[in-house]
Amino acid sequence: MIDFQRVWLPYLYLYIMGGGIFVIGMYIILKSNSLNTDRIRHKHWLHVLIFGLFYYMGIHSLFTFAALGKTMIVMIIGLFIMAMTLHLVTTLFFKSDRVV
Repeated sequence: MIDFQRVWLPYLYLYIMGGGIFVIGMYIILKSNSLNTDRIRHKHWLHVLIFGLFYYMGIHSLFTFAALGKTMIVMIIGLFIMAMTLHLVTTLFFKSDRVV
């Protein structure tokens, strides 16, 4: 049995520290109006940025669970990642006011 410190502690450290830096960066970006949520194109970029964080967290956890042999959890995470990707694609390409 692989212990918690070798499997999940690096994952938690990576995404707590990296997620904290991401949140601080997003706060600075939103407060400085570099990303204005009133504009549709900027809302799309906000979706892309948040999607990217959760996508990489999901891929990392998917492969960690796959290495541990947890097949059911891997399938659930895989379906969640596919649903997030589908949501992002429909938001960007089909609900957009501009032609790509």
